Amino acid sequence: MKISSITLTLMTCSLFLSCSNASQDSTLGSALSPNKVPQERTSLRQLADCEDYRRSFTNSITRQLLDQGLLRVMPIMMEMSVSSDVAVSTDVNSVPTSITGTNLQETTVDEPDLVKTMNDGTMLVLQEEKLHILRAFPPTEMSLLASLSIDVPAEKMFLDESLQKVVILATSYGYSAARNLPTPDQRRATLSLPIGGSANTEVIFVDISDRTKPEIINRWLLQGSLLDGRRPLNNRIQLAIQVPLQLPNSIQNALLLQKKLSEYYEAKFENNPDQNLSEMEIEIGALVEQAVSKQDMAEILPKALQLSDIASQEIPWLSCDEISEPDITLNSLGMTLLVSFESDGSNYQTSAVLNNAWQLYGSAQHLYLIQGSSGWWWNAEQSDQTAIWQLDWQSGHPIYEGSGLVDGQVLNSFSLSEYEGFLRIVTTERPNFPIVHVDDIRQVIEPSQSLNHLFVLKLADTENSELEQVGSILNLAPGERVQSARFVGDRGYLVTFRQVDPLFAFDLSTPNEPTLEGELKIPGFSNYMHPLGETHLLTVGPAGDDDGLSGEWQAQLFDVSNLTNPEQVDTLIPSKLKGGRAYSEAGWDHHAFTYDPRSRLLVTPIQGYGKNWESQFSGFSVIEVGPELTSLTERGWIEHEGKLSSDCEASLSEESSPCKFWNLKSQLRRSLIMSDNLIDYLYTISNIAVQTHQVDNFTKKLAEVNYP
Repeated sequence: MKISSITLTLMTCSLFLSCSNASQDSTLGSALSPNKVPQERTSLRQLADCEDYRRSFTNSITRQLLDQGLLRVMPIMMEMSVSSDVAVSTDVNSVPTSITGTNLQETTVDEPDLVKTMNDGTMLVLQEEKLHILRAFPPTEMSLLASLSIDVPAEKMFLDESLQKVVILATSYGYSAARNLPTPDQRRATLSLPIGGSANTEVIFVDISDRTKPEIINRWLLQGSLLDGRRPLNNRIQLAIQVPLQLPNSIQNALLLQKKLSEYYEAKFENNPDQNLSEMEIEIGALVEQAVSKQDMAEILPKALQLSDIASQEIPWLSCDEISEPDITLNSLGMTLLVSFESDGSNYQTSAVLNNAWQLYGSAQHLYLIQGSSGWWWNAEQSDQTAIWQLDWQSGHPIYEGSGLVDGQVLNSFSLSEYEGFLRIVTTERPNFPIVHVDDIRQVIEPSQSLNHLFVLKLADTENSELEQVGSILNLAPGERVQSARFVGDRGYLVTFRQVDPLFAFDLSTPNEPTLEGELKIPGFSNYMHPLGETHLLTVGPAGDDDGLSGEWQAQLFDVSNLTNPEQVDTLIPSKLKGGRAYSEAGWDHHAFTYDPRSRLLVTPIQGYGKNWESQFSGFSVIEVGPELTSLTERGWIEHEGKLSSDCEASLSEESSPCKFWNLKSQLRRSLIMSDNLIDYLYTISNIAVQTHQVDNFTKKLAEVNYP
């Protein structure tokens, strides 16, 4: 059943189409100096009904149509850039005493990933269109218990061990979402979703109480693409889904509207003083309002289907009064749908925000939605800003509490951290690109340098629901941008990069007065920083020298016990990588980074090539951190060899086969370590197999299970 809608803080509605669009536009673009949106306009107001939704929808369509034909200059993004016998203990417990689980940003908030483990040593792996269940412990008896076809590629799942349920999250597109469904009724229902070629999100609920016979017990097909999911400790699963809203046919078929838009674009581009653009905008807005008035607004709300082998049916999903909006007209139609539910799909609840949020962060108390100005109220002269919405999810479904606005853009969820009621956030502010007229030709003025900032926000004790800035450190590392960030209690660490890597250390113990305590400049930079307690950081990222990046991949160990004097303790480039070019999934997905405090082992998947294209390599690097946290030592390199994809097998005889130059044997994904009372065992997971080794000798596999 569906729970009743949440209640959001209400604010006075500000802008209807009957209010001049010209005055509205003046606060969104070139007339506002320095082109910044006031913070209070990010506050959310809950829509009253579908007519309220029609008004908001009409305003956004008008803004989108007025902007889409104009020349807009987007900011330039900087480049992202031997066999031997092994002594195996026979005194092995039947269940492990410790397991490295999913690497989480916050230990109290679960994240979906493609590998999950259970306390008894059962391992679950998503591989292409299957869920594999393995008995992984004891390691010498590792075996495949079952493989379940889910009919759609998936790489994210939640595990609810207490209820013996798995929730798989997948993305499908258009007809592909229906082609493998078993009944004609399912396929027809799927294709009836009014989403064209847009992405759908599939949520597949699996009962694993019998590990040898997993069973799909429920399946949803949701309109929109998955932004991400989180599950607060012992609470409900929370999903954020980005739903692109399509222009209705009544707009596309309005010939007079199309004619007026063409005249407007021409007048705007030529900067014709004889044309009153404000009057043209009002006229266009009236035509849009007339066209949208014919639209049944309930028909363009996001839809959801419940799929089964017998029949498929649309399920009650989102209503107009469950939608909230900021006081800013979108110029790109979009909606962020929030869905919460139990691990069997029961008691689901929905709400939505009219925005184009692209990032989320979850703490024990709150869910934060993040929206950058370049994807929301963008025009060529809009300043670089980020809006943040804070929602309390402790009661089961996110309830809006407040919003804030900071300069710059966040890199990822690690750019944010909540601690003792304060939200810390780091951003890179890129300069806007103003457009000027020179000889009737639009040209771009050279921008100033990018800047990096740290802000501290706190929900104000007022009725305006403002996340107010209570502290900040501005203008760090001009000309560089954030590469990684990590907050550990009342400390913060930031890595920026242009040619060398500055590591900044912050004291955040006094939120109103954060201080930059220390800085260390070294070649290369860190993509991901992992805290080893409060005194050290273990990082991975591209290696470099004083001239820039070398192309190699390295691990680094830092002593940050003294914030005023952070020190690089050691750095290590795996021997297989020296002189070549390499990358690791751990550089952009922290779930691929495994560190076990018990064995002090760091394991990451690495791929690349040596001094020439044909000397490609692919393996798991194993590095040991010294017992006193003073050194890094290479312990091993594990490959998943001898397996070729079917495409490679078919083309090996061809001289131009790409398989000769790129390692398509296996895609290395995850690793984990299980322990009994005496011995630690390393499990490495690729898209073809799971291997296990005893950590005191990596030269011989204890066991290997290949997927069917």
